[in-house]
Amino acid sequence: MRQGDPIPAGGCPDGAVSPDPVSGRASVSRRSCLACLGAFLLLPTSALAEVAVAGEVRDRVGSADMVDRFPWLAPWIAEDGWDRKWLSDLLSGLEPYPQVLKMMDRQAEALPYYKYRPIFLDKARIAGGRERFRRHRELLARIEARFGVPPEVVVAIWGVESNYGALAGKHPVLRSLFTLASQYPRRAVFFQGQLREFLLLCREEGWDPLRLTGSYAGAMGQVQMIPGTMRQYAVDFDGDGVRDVFSQLEDVLASAANYLFRFGWERGAPLVAAVAVPLPAGVSISPSLKEMRPWREWREAGLRLVTGVAEPPSEAAAALITLEVESGPAYYLVFNNFRVITRWNLSSRYAMVVHELALAIRESG
Repeated sequence: MRQGDPIPAGGCPDGAVSPDPVSGRASVSRRSCLACLGAFLLLPTSALAEVAVAGEVRDRVGSADMVDRFPWLAPWIAEDGWDRKWLSDLLSGLEPYPQVLKMMDRQAEALPYYKYRPIFLDKARIAGGRERFRRHRELLARIEARFGVPPEVVVAIWGVESNYGALAGKHPVLRSLFTLASQYPRRAVFFQGQLREFLLLCREEGWDPLRLTGSYAGAMGQVQMIPGTMRQYAVDFDGDGVRDVFSQLEDVLASAANYLFRFGWERGAPLVAAVAVPLPAGVSISPSLKEMRPWREWREAGLRLVTGVAEPPSEAAAALITLEVESGPAYYLVFNNFRVITRWNLSSRYAMVVHELALAIRESG
């Protein structure tokens, strides 16, 4: 999921009340917002809908119990032990955040590959990856020894997700997740789950949920983990007792490798093999990455690899995909490790650009 998205400016004229950039609520103090939640009123449903459509900020009038308004919150009280009033006050104190609704329908992964690829495979990002590959060689070797993920793949994910930590996102995570959970029907259930995971993560780690920022979809840290992923797969690799994917590089990179490892990364196994065109008669694109066949079956069906591409093991399972290049469709056999990368981001375009960036980084030696 992506990084570095802008957040609306929060400036105001002299003498005015300044809106908090994370919660969106007006404030004249830098005190913890948690201490002030009960002072704010809830925007009514009709006005909330207008905000989502028009993108305007309107005055709140009236108040309500958020658990009554959003019944999917009720199990959190019984099962997670939240205080009903605290939870209701926390969420009712938030301004709507309609920007994220627009961004969800403008994701880069929807672009054809020849337009998506240059976003991440430019000279600066390749050079930055090579420099970090050399600088952190010892750390990356330790991570590979433990998890089996090659250093260049770990660095490539770091580069794609946040440009090596430079663009970790400035969107208020709580506002983003609550907006998507309550106003984005297509994936509301998913984001309700991520909002729940986020609040649990904040409680476990002692974080103020109103202060954390990330991507417009609620991903956080230098490798942009969504809350559920962070709770389950982030690791304390430096041994300081804290899983810090925001500032501790050991934890950042090891957490990315642990995620891939836990989803079945195979040490030393192939990722991608470019296929020669035209395709043989009767050979077609795989219905999904879950439907893989051994390379020997593809070969027996007449499929040939591009000249110079290493022959994969005969029993290595692969799917056949196509990606859009400027000259037309290009075809690739992709193996289990490619599919594992798509568990991070479901797009084959994403997995391919990670693969290509990793190859470019590895060329530095």
